[in-house]
Amino acid sequence: MRKRPPAAVELVADILEDYAQRGTFKGFARGPVRGGMARFRMLWHRDQFFDLILDTSKKTLRFPVVLPKVPARSEMYRELQNFVASRQSGELPKHRTIEPKKALVRTSNRAGNVALTILVRGGDYEYATRKLIHLVHEIYLAFLYDGPYYDYMVETFGLDPDHM
Repeated sequence: MRKRPPAAVELVADILEDYAQRGTFKGFARGPVRGGMARFRMLWHRDQFFDLILDTSKKTLRFPVVLPKVPARSEMYRELQNFVASRQSGELPKHRTIEPKKALVRTSNRAGNVALTILVRGGDYEYATRKLIHLVHEIYLAFLYDGPYYDYMVETFGLDPDHM
């Protein structure tokens, strides 16, 4: 008899599929589910592939690469960490805040690849999934565009400066 994936896996998959059907992602695919871990892949900002890893044993959702080519000791990385922290501070309107009682977000940087991990508190995978997706969206639409990162976007994503 084949074992069914945990309910959290199906819930997260359904949420991501809904985003894909509404056009948030340009492409979406479910990956393998093994031992409470699931992988999802989406084509999203700047036509980049994003992998999302759900680990139900650790109660985390993780994007291993949200922004590539960001040196760990750079000003950009420090500013990104501050941007992420501001989303958990309660200073923003409630609909844009990540409530620490429900989920905690942390950044990490490995070999210049910035990762985002959200820890699900209280079992609310829907809240954590939606907040993580919104945070990545804000990073691309607010942090990168509102900050001094024009050159980064051109160099990293091969953008045409005349069509930005």
